[in-house]
Amino acid sequence: MKESQGIVLKGNNDAEIIAERVSQPTGRQVLIKTHAVGLCGSDMSLYSGKYEGPKNYPIYFGHEWSGIVETVGPDVTKVMPGDKVTGDCSIFCDECEFCPRDKNLCKTIEKFGITIDGASRQFFLQDERYVYRADPAADLDLVALSEPLAVGAHAVRRVAEVRPNLKQEKILVMGGGTIGLACFFSLKYIEYCEHVELYDLVTARVAKAIELGAADLTDVTAEAGDADSYDDLYSGRGYDAIFETTASPVAFRRSVDMLRPLGTVMALGFIPSIEFSLKTITLKAARVMGSMGGTGQFDTVLDFTLKHPDVARQLITHKLPFADYAKAFEAAKDRQNAMKVLVRF
Repeated sequence: MKESQGIVLKGNNDAEIIAERVSQPTGRQVLIKTHAVGLCGSDMSLYSGKYEGPKNYPIYFGHEWSGIVETVGPDVTKVMPGDKVTGDCSIFCDECEFCPRDKNLCKTIEKFGITIDGASRQFFLQDERYVYRADPAADLDLVALSEPLAVGAHAVRRVAEVRPNLKQEKILVMGGGTIGLACFFSLKYIEYCEHVELYDLVTARVAKAIELGAADLTDVTAEAGDADSYDDLYSGRGYDAIFETTASPVAFRRSVDMLRPLGTVMALGFIPSIEFSLKTITLKAARVMGSMGGTGQFDTVLDFTLKHPDVARQLITHKLPFADYAKAFEAAKDRQNAMKVLVRF
C-alpha cells in the first residue's frame, strides 16, 4: 500500500487535500506516481460547480497529466517501472460499435477526472490500455500537455481526412487558448500546412502565434461580406478551413461567414445553442464538423513535444505545488496572462 495525498473537488469552489492508501496494482493495472496535472476549462468549471456535462462529486480531477510508472501488475506488457507516461481522458470499452471508428465516442465512455477519479493525487492506478509511454528523454512538464495537444491533433486529422489538399489551403484558427494553439501546432508542425492564421481578441496571443510560424492576419480583419450577394459569397475571400475553438456564438457565426465555397468549419468550443443562417451553409456548399477528445493521437503529440520542446513549452505559464491548488485555480482565471497552469505533485 502507498500513502498518497490528493486534491478532491466538491463543486462551488470547495476542495480539500485528503490522504488515502493506494493498493498495489493487479492484473493489467499500472501504479503511477503523478508528476503534474494541467488545469483546463473543464477543471475550472468542476471547481466552481458550473460544469455542464456529466460529472460526479466529490472527485479527484485531472485528465491532463504526466507521471512515472512506480510498479505494474503481473499482466502488464506496455510499460515498466521508471517509464515516463501520460494517458487518456476517454475511458473507452474497445468493444462497442463506435470504438473501432473513434474511441472518443464509445457508447459506455467515462471521462477520467470528470466522471471518474483522475490524476490530482500523488499516486493512482490505471489500466495499461489507457497509458502511453513517453521517450526517456521527454520533459515531464511537456508530457503533461499531451491530452490537450491530442484534442487539437484529433480535430485537425478529422478535417484532413475530408480535405486532402489541406496542406495547401488557407486556414484560420479562431482562438489562441490552449486548444486553439494545439490546433495551430498540429497544422504547422505535424500536418505541415503552409498558410495558417490564428486570431484572438488578446493581441499578445496573435503575436505569439506569428512568432511561432503563423501567417499574418488577412481576411479575418476585414468587414463581413453580404450573404445575399453572389459576388461576396463566391469572391474567393476568406478561408478554406476554420477551427473555431472559442465557444463564442459570435465567433462561430463569423466563422461561417468567412468560409470560402466548399469550406469547412471545425467546431471545438462547447456552445449550448446558437442562431445563424443555414442559408449560408447551403449557398456555399459548406461543411460544419465537430470533434471530441484526443484518443488516437497521443503518440503523435508525444513525438511533437519531443522534437519541438521550445514550441510546446510556450503553452506553460504557471507551475505551482499541489498544496497551493487554490492559487493555481485563481491563476488560471487570468485570460490575459495564463495559458496552461501546471499543478505539480
